[in-house]
Amino acid sequence: MRKRPAPTSLQDWMDRNGVNQGQLARMAGLGQAHLSMILRGSRQCSLIKALALSKVTGVPVENLVAWPKVDVTRYDSRVSRNETGDRS
Repeated sequence: MRKRPAPTSLQDWMDRNGVNQGQLARMAGLGQAHLSMILRGSRQCSLIKALALSKVTGVPVENLVAWPKVDVTRYDSRVSRNETGDRS
C-alpha cells in the first residue's frame, strides 16, 4: 500500500479528512472567523497560528506562513490603471 503524500494546504487536509472550518478551528485553538480569513487569503497566518495548524494537520509551517501568495500581476494591473486615471 502506497503512503499518501502529506497535505500541502489546509484545504487539502480538510477535504481529505472531511473536516469543516469550525472543526479545524476548534482543533487548533483558533477562532473560526480568523481561520476563514486565512483560508480566503485575506489574513496572513502568524507563526504561532501556523505552528498550531501544522501540529493538527501535518501541513508544513512554511506553506502556512507563505500563504497568501501575492498575485503581482493583479497588483500591477491596478497600479497601471490608477496611474492613467482609469477608475474602472
